[in-house]
Amino acid sequence: MKKRYDLIDSLRGLAIISMIGFHACFIMNYFGILISDETLFGPLFSVWERSICISFITIAGFSFSLGHDHIRSGLIVFGWGLIITIVTCLFLSDLRIIFGVLTLIGSSILLTIPIDKLLAGKLFGTKRPGVVLFIVSLLLFLFTYNINKGYLGFSSMLRIDLPGSLYSGYAATFFGFMAPGFYSADYFSLFPWFFLYLSGYFLHKIITGYSLDRFLTKGIPFVKVMGRHSLPIYIIHPIVLFIIFYCISTVL
Repeated sequence: MKKRYDLIDSLRGLAIISMIGFHACFIMNYFGILISDETLFGPLFSVWERSICISFITIAGFSFSLGHDHIRSGLIVFGWGLIITIVTCLFLSDLRIIFGVLTLIGSSILLTIPIDKLLAGKLFGTKRPGVVLFIVSLLLFLFTYNINKGYLGFSSMLRIDLPGSLYSGYAATFFGFMAPGFYSADYFSLFPWFFLYLSGYFLHKIITGYSLDRFLTKGIPFVKVMGRHSLPIYIIHPIVLFIIFYCISTVL
């Protein structure tokens, strides 16, 4: 059985707590309680939302090598993403989730399996390849970050505009070429986010390669438990929040 790192569980737990707070604000806005559109879509909340996504996906990538039976894990996570898509499209069309974070993470787990097998053995017998591949993955994430907006690179430098013909259909949207008119309350395309997942994967290789994992044994008691049960908490908490704020809005 592979070891658990209490610090990683705690960081995942903190990300879940932050996510619950953000989703509470999002649902409050949906019901017109306290949180205005200007606040929810303002710069502060945008930074908050990005910090949750980046930490959650990076930790997911880091945790790949700590798990086992990756095919089963990937299919379970992807399956829950599909269930959420079906349920929200049927019953909450204005809050529908298509290609959400669970779909991304499930896909990333399955795509990382052959990469992990390919890179196993001699490549990680030394420390340098992990560092190089971490940097490359992170640079690819940054370079493709604006792919949903129609270009690679950055708005002021190294910008490569992509042909509009790429941005058509759900298959293209899954990969990052978001079709005009597409809407999802939680959209994480394979690119650029798979590169961030890989950054977390290679970060684990670096830490274990340099024997730094001894610093990951300390955690926050209650928070690390939440981190260990992040999937059921992720699935259940929006339902609980929706019911709570629906009741509040009815009373008000």
